[in-house]
Amino acid sequence: MSSPILVGYERSESADRALARAIALAHERHASLLVLAVHEAAVDPTGPRAFGTMGDGSPMVGPFPELPDMHEVLGEAREKVNAAGLKKATYAWAIGEPGSLIVETGKDHHCQLIVVGQGHHSFLGRAFGADTAAEVEKHAGIPVEVVD
Repeated sequence: MSSPILVGYERSESADRALARAIALAHERHASLLVLAVHEAAVDPTGPRAFGTMGDGSPMVGPFPELPDMHEVLGEAREKVNAAGLKKATYAWAIGEPGSLIVETGKDHHCQLIVVGQGHHSFLGRAFGADTAAEVEKHAGIPVEVVD
């Protein structure tokens, strides 16, 4: 079996299309699939503060907002993968900036290809005129397929 195909997944039509494309490619290439869901967070609230903060850089004090149930999001992806008959898939989630985490995961797992949806724009990306797909294409170092 060849190295895995990574797909970024979230609850969106674009991500559903990216997942369907990644499943088809995994079938064609006899590859495993790595499904990554990312909860976007610009700053780790438990870590030290630095950029743009005042004071001693001590960690922020909670309570912090509830995170979406990433296991539920990945469960939805798992149902779609199983329905497509793909036998070899791995599921992971992370918290942080989606573009950099997708790229990092692709490198860490020696993926042959990354598939992302066109519509996946991070909050910071929208604020600064960038998007996740463009960020992944720019930094991945491996082929990236962006699905409309």
